[in-house]
Amino acid sequence: MSPFILPFALYLVLVQISSHASSYYPLVYTVGVVMVGAATFYMVYGKGIIKIHSNIVSGIIAGIIGIVAWIFICQLQLEQAFIRFLPEWLQPEGRVAFNPFQSIAHPVGQWGFVVVRLLGLSVLVPLVEEIFWRGFLLRWVISPNWQDQKIGVFTMKSFLWVTFLFTLAHPEWLAAAVYCSLLNILLYWRRDLWNCIVAHGTSNLILGVYVISSGTWELW
Repeated sequence: MSPFILPFALYLVLVQISSHASSYYPLVYTVGVVMVGAATFYMVYGKGIIKIHSNIVSGIIAGIIGIVAWIFICQLQLEQAFIRFLPEWLQPEGRVAFNPFQSIAHPVGQWGFVVVRLLGLSVLVPLVEEIFWRGFLLRWVISPNWQDQKIGVFTMKSFLWVTFLFTLAHPEWLAAAVYCSLLNILLYWRRDLWNCIVAHGTSNLILGVYVISSGTWELW
């Protein structure tokens, strides 16, 4: 179970530590990405969890569609219409929204962090999240003997639970719900975790480029 859960748990620790270390955010995030990335590689490599192949067109297309929908929904800010009525403890925390071009003085440091952030966003996050959400949790909800469940088995219960929890794990609730549903459907269609990782990586890479070019730092 550990290769499916521990990388995700380590990533959550990284997010929490880096988000509460505002003065040292670039350093903490960079060290965290290296450590979590190395630990994830060690735990996943050779376990047969991911079967890498080149038939990834459907993943790329899903990733493009998914992130276009994510950005569009976020721009609508529909959550703000009801989140303000929720108790404070239930309201989602915003993202760090770190702008390296304002917070880091030297251009080398600025672009160095941008590279690290994009690697974390488009490589590490898709890997650990897809292994957890669709490689483990989507099957575990179906049965405690989740390893006996083939990838891509559909039940409404598992679909709804994973979508609900994925949504709560992101501050952009509506966009996250739509995006998770799309990747669930991709998994049911292709029965292939690698295409979900590719889709997630494609989305996050495009999102990173969009954030840098548009200055919408609140989205990363």
